[in-house]
Amino acid sequence: MLIDDLTPSQARAAIGAMRAVADASPGMHPDERSMLAVTARALSIQEDPQSIPAIEPEELAALVTEPRDRLRVLQCMLLMSLMDGRADREESELIRRFATTLGVHDERVDSLRQLAEGRLTRLWLGLAWRSYGHEEFIKALRDEGPRGVWKVVGPMIGAATDWGLARKFIAFGEHDEGTLGRAYFDWVRTHRFPFPGEPGGVPERGVWHDLTHVLGGYGTDPDGEVQVVSFIAGYRREDPFFWLFTIALQFHLGLRVSPYSPGGHTGHFQPELVQRAYARGQRVKIDLSDDWNWEPHMARPIALVREELGIES
Repeated sequence: MLIDDLTPSQARAAIGAMRAVADASPGMHPDERSMLAVTARALSIQEDPQSIPAIEPEELAALVTEPRDRLRVLQCMLLMSLMDGRADREESELIRRFATTLGVHDERVDSLRQLAEGRLTRLWLGLAWRSYGHEEFIKALRDEGPRGVWKVVGPMIGAATDWGLARKFIAFGEHDEGTLGRAYFDWVRTHRFPFPGEPGGVPERGVWHDLTHVLGGYGTDPDGEVQVVSFIAGYRREDPFFWLFTIALQFHLGLRVSPYSPGGHTGHFQPELVQRAYARGQRVKIDLSDDWNWEPHMARPIALVREELGIES
């Protein structure tokens, strides 16, 4: 998960660092064991990962020297800290010590500390500032000015209705069975979601997320949402860890991170399913969230679109 190209000694060190996080709080949670096993498998480690002892930051720094690899190991440690369903100060301080020794910076180290200290407003504001949504605000402002920003923000509060836009999306239901457009229309209707332009509908800029559900075949229940976001993390070219970290907060710790999803769901970040969806997303040929022009594909067979994008069944 996140790392899969380390040398054998580096791989053992990465598992040792994750083990150190697990050992920072009493007991080994089943999801911590699963996280170790999944990561060890991705790193081609043959031995039982629980037999690999915890290591100190200096040991990891001596073995893992590339900045990118150090960052990825640290991010796996951050995920590991959430697997027991809570944020502990001991784990937070340990990860901060590793980050300092490795000389790498990730804002989520601060997020973990805020969570451990119960400073949830600061946590949410920090995540929002670094979120994909913030990127979309900037793009909307650049492309369309304040009107574009309203198109993004308005639907979140049940405003910014556009019936002409809604009719455009409803018309996808007129496409033939088996097309992407018809599959999208049926998906929206089945789940009783509003179309873009209708009150409460997602902004048009966010349709790629719903199309990812359709193309990937992921549900909208908590397990489905965790998997679709893990799949997105796999094909995202910019900061894939943001997606994994926030979906773990949302559906494993029960925090409300996204305005479109309720909080209160816990225990749904299952490492085996996450890794499978993430690896599947890595094999997608383009970043569907980054200016993918989906409209020309709506009248085409969904099977052909999947094949061209590299979305495996």
